[in-house]
Amino acid sequence: MLKVQVQLHYRAFITIAALFCSYAISAETVNPHTLLMEMERNTRALTYQGTLVYNQGRHMETLQLFHTNIDGQQRERLVHLTGMPREIIRHGDKVMCIHPKNGVMTLNNTIPAGPFARNYRAQLQSVDEPYRVALAGQGRVAGREVNILAVEPKDAYRYGYRLALDKETSLLLQSLMVDEQNRVLERFEYTEIRFGGTLSAEQLNPQFDRNSETWALLDVSSGQPLPVTASTGGTEMADHTNQAAKRWNVGWVPKGFAMSSSRQDKPQSAAKDDKMRDSLMYSDGLTAFSVFIAPNVDMRSVAVQSGATTAYTAVKKDDAGVFSVTVVGEIPRIAAKTIAGSVDRKATP
Repeated sequence: MLKVQVQLHYRAFITIAALFCSYAISAETVNPHTLLMEMERNTRALTYQGTLVYNQGRHMETLQLFHTNIDGQQRERLVHLTGMPREIIRHGDKVMCIHPKNGVMTLNNTIPAGPFARNYRAQLQSVDEPYRVALAGQGRVAGREVNILAVEPKDAYRYGYRLALDKETSLLLQSLMVDEQNRVLERFEYTEIRFGGTLSAEQLNPQFDRNSETWALLDVSSGQPLPVTASTGGTEMADHTNQAAKRWNVGWVPKGFAMSSSRQDKPQSAAKDDKMRDSLMYSDGLTAFSVFIAPNVDMRSVAVQSGATTAYTAVKKDDAGVFSVTVVGEIPRIAAKTIAGSVDRKATP
């Protein structure tokens, strides 16, 4: 009889413990959109520094990041520790890339440049957006406890994400871009991170040879690039950057994508009588793709993929002649192919 009573008490204890644990887990359940709001706020406001790795396909880089907020203005420096020395400097809303060959280039904030520039919260907070987001568990990154969010596309024209947010600060410590079979195409991950303290001017200001031409392109006092009249890249820019959008029509893009910019340029190696090459850039806030159109270029159709980046080229012909369309971006091949097939020449007024 005593044995039966002990067993009953033990079962009751297990049942109560299970109910308590179930309640505790439920009480700790958080809204993923609340986490995204905290992530956006703290990413801007906190002081932190760390080392991270960025991997796409066979390409891997190690970087160092310094970030703080001074009088409500973000200050950030991202240093490439592998490969060619490069730095990305942020002063408030101004972002520039310092490159030993190309000098100082101002970056367009509307086009995501890897996981560092993606505006996750703004693009995932609405049910009308082409992604759904849910809490998918917990884990550890860089020795810290994290909440894991699953970001799944609602169509077949973009990739999904797995985001690991620090439990204490909600800072993004890991981002995995995955395809429809859950294979990792792109990885961004901190290996070490520290919060708080004060960052020095040396940690926030660009570090390179003061005698180089690159240094001469930067106004150190303001941290802003100086006006440059000569082209520092491999293309010659046209005077009218909106001509590309006036000449070509992209008949279909996946839901949520909008054109962020367009331009005309010509490779320096091109002949004088060659026509300008047009390009149109699109973004949904999390990813981006570009449409390059080359008139009078007849080449074979081809599709290439490296990690998350797809490049698809189609050759088209109309009454005005032959032209090639190349779509390049972090989108599945089916999306790139459909976009390229929808491009046609606008009628001349």
